[in-house]
Amino acid sequence: MTRVHLGRGERDTSRRRVAGAAVVGLALLASACSSSSSPKSTSTSQPASGATTATTAGAVSSALGTPNAATGPTLTVGYLTDGQNGSVDNLSEIPAAQAAVSYINAYLGGIGSAHYALKLDVCNDQDTPAGATNCANQMIASHVPIVLNNTSGQDGTIYSALAAGNVPMMTYQTAVAAQLTGKLSYVLSNGLASSFAAPVALAKQLGAKRAALLVIDVPAASGPAQQLMPLFSKNVGFPIDVVAIAPGTADMTPQVQAEISKGADFIELLGDVSFCTSALKAMKTLAYTGTTAMIAQCQDTGSYKGIPGGYAGVYETTVASTLPTDPDVALYEAAMAKYASGTQPFANGVTQGGFAVVLGFARATTALSGTTSASIESAITGMGPARMPFGAGGTFQCNGKQVSIAPNICSSGALSAKLDTQGNPVGSFQSIDTSAITKIG
Repeated sequence: MTRVHLGRGERDTSRRRVAGAAVVGLALLASACSSSSSPKSTSTSQPASGATTATTAGAVSSALGTPNAATGPTLTVGYLTDGQNGSVDNLSEIPAAQAAVSYINAYLGGIGSAHYALKLDVCNDQDTPAGATNCANQMIASHVPIVLNNTSGQDGTIYSALAAGNVPMMTYQTAVAAQLTGKLSYVLSNGLASSFAAPVALAKQLGAKRAALLVIDVPAASGPAQQLMPLFSKNVGFPIDVVAIAPGTADMTPQVQAEISKGADFIELLGDVSFCTSALKAMKTLAYTGTTAMIAQCQDTGSYKGIPGGYAGVYETTVASTLPTDPDVALYEAAMAKYASGTQPFANGVTQGGFAVVLGFARATTALSGTTSASIESAITGMGPARMPFGAGGTFQCNGKQVSIAPNICSSGALSAKLDTQGNPVGSFQSIDTSAITKIG
């Protein structure tokens, strides 16, 4: 175990080094807690029935709003997907992305002030480096002004090739360091916030005096956690212990007991389903009475059955609401019912993101009046705050000022919700602003 708590003599140079570590820390999203391109068939934070809630004609009409058709010329942009191979099936994101296109063209008046009719040039990279390179080269050859991407196991390859060809890229979520700090990149959602900073902000909000992070001991998770938490601890004013635990550890009672004995009243879990299940079992065995938080990757369908009392009272931190009472979720389900009725809106963990990145692009380019990469970048960087897709009321703005240590991330917030026994949100998701947690200086 490594205890990390900043003392008064911490040098400014040490704190600045956290910037690079924070970017690297996002690799957790792709490696420590299962690949971002791996299917999550039925996340427990999704509607329990797995059924679309807005399927009646009246509900669809109400959620979609008043028709307002695009009247301008066609704007074709790229869209890259990992598609399908022997281990990954992300094909459901394409109908979701196309449903967003249909909604934008029929109800939002198209894209920008010129009311462009949006069209996607889709390429399936099959989640291979060669496929990613081929797709990126296809986009460059087709002269698309920007490429949209939900999430991909090949983001690094895609981004490098596109950047070399001077083609900008907008991504819903990524773990690639270069995309978070390099040129020609816009990242809508804040994985840094939901996985690392949001639990700390939640602990501060709930009045914690001492926190502990139980993290799976793989380099992409425990290393960045040990580098990030000193900064966060300094910013919130209480100690945070980083407890790195080997994958496959069945009994975490000793580690949990040590933190309880030191007075930890807030424990965050950062790992996969089996890791978090083992931790929660130990906490229940030891009658831990403090607050527990975990990332969304900690659970899947049925995992609550292996935990006494399930997930009742545990907080989840995430980037996307799935509650049908949230306006964007209702909009999404209505658009899927109208334009992609053959695809379940929550078919897996990436389906929703296909809709999100296309809708986010439309919301970021309301002032667009040209079809070149330069005009699109100008519209995106000059945008005002816009509603974050599935952000439960939160906003995004791609001006490079939302997260100082990762300027290409367009939102500073994340979401949290208290869970019931089966892992479903109780009430609504609440926005968490993490800007104060991640500040440097």
